[in-house]
This record gives sequence, structure tokens and C-alpha cells, in this order.
Amino acid sequence: MKLNVKLYGTLSRPFEPYDHQGGLVVTLPGESRVRDLLVHLNLSTEGLGMIFMDKRPAKEDSLLEEGMQIKIFQPIFGG
Repeated sequence: MKLNVKLYGTLSRPFEPYDHQGGLVVTLPGESRVRDLLVHLNLSTEGLGMIFMDKRPAKEDSLLEEGMQIKIFQPIFGG
């Protein structure tokens, strides 16, 4: 299945040049979950903030579907 993945903050650095408007097109096998996508992208859950699938919050065990848009945000820090 093909997914559109958008990375926010510094998460896109390993994928330079990264298209901030279009994101990445990622192909995964059917029945993949968010955790499979994170492994594919080599992203650790420890360095992540929120993950959204088609504008809904997602968890690591959420099942992905063809054509979904996935947004992955880094944690926000302030002071």
C-alpha cells in the first residue's frame, strides 16, 4: 500500500532533500500498522510527539490503509 507521510520539526532531516509541501510517498505491505511505518522510516517512538492518520490521532498499533495521509510531529518543548 502507498501512504503519504509528512514529517514535522527536525524529523525530516534524515530524508533531505525533503519536500515539506508534498511529504514522502512510502510503500508498505498490506496489514501494516503505524509501528511498521516507524520502523520503515527508522524513527524511534521516544523522539516522537503526536501521530495523525487522516486527521485523527493514531497509536502505534493503529492499522494503516491505502492512500492514508500520516503526519508525524516531534515533541514540542518550551520554557
